[in-house]
Amino acid sequence: MPMKSSSDAEDVIQSLSAISTENGTDESWAKIATISARAPWVLHGSRLSSTRITEVESQKEVYRAASSSSEELSSLAFLDANTSVLCCAAGRLCVADIRQRGPLQALLIPSAQCGRRWRVAVGCSEPSSQPIACLSSAGQLVLMDVRKTTPCLASAQCRVPPSGSSAEFLCVTWAPALEGCLAVSGFDGAVHVYDTRSWDGSGAEAQPLFVHRGHAFGGRPSVTAHAWHPQKPRTLLSAATDGSLHIWDWVQPPGS
Repeated sequence: MPMKSSSDAEDVIQSLSAISTENGTDESWAKIATISARAPWVLHGSRLSSTRITEVESQKEVYRAASSSSEELSSLAFLDANTSVLCCAAGRLCVADIRQRGPLQALLIPSAQCGRRWRVAVGCSEPSSQPIACLSSAGQLVLMDVRKTTPCLASAQCRVPPSGSSAEFLCVTWAPALEGCLAVSGFDGAVHVYDTRSWDGSGAEAQPLFVHRGHAFGGRPSVTAHAWHPQKPRTLLSAATDGSLHIWDWVQPPGS
């Protein structure tokens, strides 16, 4: 193989293929989720009606959502190899099953109010009891199980700054190796870690186990995204609008 010079852009990254999408002029950003249970698949779309599952290597369309709704999507996630959850920004959840070609099963997030925007995160527990964490731009957190008729498993209110949030960077994630723990960011320059196991349905304010405020020193940036380390239970990564990237551990207080 011939050597390439360091100035050659292809020496850094090379495009292998591109998956065509619908509504190429849509102003809303496309959302994606991936899974490799059978073969590498990507779930993608910006609107409910344009949601599809495509096999990455062959670019074969595996599934197309049976919906004519143009609702904007805020989150996509696979529940298992056959089902996925689609969250509309206004607070409606839809469950898509590739084994069924009928209309999407839809339900409204409890207490979803007009004007608020929502994001969801799928838990890391066994598929039969996988919780869905729903986060609103007002700081409302709702835990749901879309596989059961129970509308709400628990709810709480997380702390948000008085100025509120534009919802552009809202992010909620379940810890992969800590039962019941999730992290929330996007309201300001902090990342909040919560233990949901004590939550009930009252919607009371939740007290965080830990708050990472490192991005806020020396300015007023907003955290744009965060992620849990897959092997280290208490290690997270977070990025902010000032270009900072932090890798940090949170320590649970003794006796808690």
